[in-house]
Amino acid sequence: MFWFVTNEAEAFPSVSSLPAWLVPSVYLHWASDWLRESVAVATRSREHSLPGGAEGPKRGDVVVTVLGEAGVVAAVELMGSTDGDSWVTDELFGPERPIVWADLFDGADAYTGSSGWLPAEHARLVLDGVAQQFREGPVHTLDPGDCGTGAVASDVHVLRILGHRMVTGWAMRREERCATCERFVDVRELVAHDDGAVRLGTTTAGGRTLDQIVRDLHLLCRECHELMHAHTVAAQRARLRPQCPGCGARGKTQRIVWGMTFQEDVVGAEPDVVYGGFEVPVPTPEWYCTECHANFTSTVIASRALASAGTGATGAGGTAAGATLGSSAVGGPAVGGPAAGGAAMVTGETPATDDDGGERLWQPEGY
Repeated sequence: MFWFVTNEAEAFPSVSSLPAWLVPSVYLHWASDWLRESVAVATRSREHSLPGGAEGPKRGDVVVTVLGEAGVVAAVELMGSTDGDSWVTDELFGPERPIVWADLFDGADAYTGSSGWLPAEHARLVLDGVAQQFREGPVHTLDPGDCGTGAVASDVHVLRILGHRMVTGWAMRREERCATCERFVDVRELVAHDDGAVRLGTTTAGGRTLDQIVRDLHLLCRECHELMHAHTVAAQRARLRPQCPGCGARGKTQRIVWGMTFQEDVVGAEPDVVYGGFEVPVPTPEWYCTECHANFTSTVIASRALASAGTGATGAGGTAAGATLGSSAVGGPAVGGPAAGGAAMVTGETPATDDDGGERLWQPEGY
């Protein structure tokens, strides 16, 4: 649990000249799960873990949480009361400004990746270093890595998550919009994309300040991130096709071609389409999902009566008076209809049925 104190620079006095007994004990908490921990800190979540047990910090101690490979200072907290393993802390420093662990004092690299109590002299330097960087900014920058050949460096990914408020103006939520397709995705599944490297025409785009790196990074869903870098035409075509309203799969839909007959060599030349046959049904599905075998149309024609309750209007997801929502699959269930959370076509057609009265599902040949 966090209690906001202040982020004013004057709130961080120098401790180097203070008596040793007045300097609090400082515990370095270098979390291994940097993604989970950075999201927990940025969202002010109770999932933010603090070391416990007899060997852990006690009331009045300061915990410095560092994340990433090189180390980004994510939080500086004063330990308060405890209720079992649940600590109440006062936040002395939050994620609003980027601070690099290695810049806090000479010799800080010796603690990279470790957790534990800091010697008194280093505890002083850490607290002074945090205050100094908070006032004047970091001394050095970080190598963001090349997200075109792999993932960006964990440190700059942490920086983007912690600096989310600086970029967007609001606190981070557990689900954030992809910067391109604008779908809400669990922030732990979003990928950090270095748009600055693309804009500057380099692989690493070195020489940028930490603030510039934070603003150059965008959080994208994995599908959109694949489209930002070199890839095949087939991969892009698959990603741009509509998401299946039945199972939610992306990149699994194939276009249905109707009204023609083809030789086997022609069929094999286009592996990402399926052939529905010469007779064109009505309504005509346009897409086929190879994951759940649903067939649906991308055309959405719907109407909703905007009237008060009791005048024939339906609730959320219902149909308006005078409109009939038919099956989006030929003779199949209303994939993407109101029950599935998607959109169905307006049609007066009656689904085809088998001899026993059940609805007949359409599938392309070979499936």
